[in-house]
Amino acid sequence: MRPHARTWFSAVLAVTAALAAFCLYVQQTNTRALGRTYPVARVDVRSASGADAIARGRHLADVTGCTDCHRQDLRGGPFGEASWLSGRYYASNLTRKAERYSDADIARIVRTGVRPDGVGVHAMPSFGFVRLTDSELADILAFVRSLPVGGDEQPAHFIGPLDQWHLWRGDFRPAAAYVAEERAKMPAVVGSEHTEAWHLAGIVCAECHGGDLKGNGWDSGAPDLVVAASYTPEQFTRLLRTGIGLDGKEHGLMTIIARDRLHRLRDDEIAGLHAYLVARARAL
Repeated sequence: MRPHARTWFSAVLAVTAALAAFCLYVQQTNTRALGRTYPVARVDVRSASGADAIARGRHLADVTGCTDCHRQDLRGGPFGEASWLSGRYYASNLTRKAERYSDADIARIVRTGVRPDGVGVHAMPSFGFVRLTDSELADILAFVRSLPVGGDEQPAHFIGPLDQWHLWRGDFRPAAAYVAEERAKMPAVVGSEHTEAWHLAGIVCAECHGGDLKGNGWDSGAPDLVVAASYTPEQFTRLLRTGIGLDGKEHGLMTIIARDRLHRLRDDEIAGLHAYLVARARAL
């Protein structure tokens, strides 16, 4: 081999070895981050009982996205766009989880993103559910436990190289790492007549728009919900039912979420949300 060829080959080997070592370092760092344990908070929530509780729980599960990611039968499955570069993520089979988890365990995972062993869950927006009340969680538990157990356990997440990079950079973290930050945020209070809609916005909109509704929850790119004030009640209803905006066009993630879950909101809930968001925009 000629001298210049040997030099070139050695350089390629050195760069390849350095890149491999860096990738291994990133992967090991991320494994430690995902395996981090958090305090296991005491939770005193028990499943409600009765047909009314199950119906309320199903509605909450629908509009907050439980039946979107975990499917209508709660047996889970893949979600999001999958690729070898970003990865493949799976919503767990909640009917199987409910077999071995207590009511308190499930409520804790939903509200804090922490499993019974203290390890945080990944790719679940628990920070969007920190405002669920005990009674709402009790109804959701009633719905979960009303469904027949079935299906296989879902696979573990596969985190691709691009998402490994983002995780290492801190662009996203386990759900539990966001919870304290989101709990400190609250939607603006604008009058007792909007109390119910204020709470609904806090559990339905916060995942994408942030706990204070000022936008970009979970780095989603979602805007401050002052934009709702530019919609008439009819236009706002169309947005939440169909995902079609003021301009008559689809709007990315908002359109997906509207068609997957927000269309399940009742007419009175949509009207209340619009009135609250208009009042909020005027008060800011």
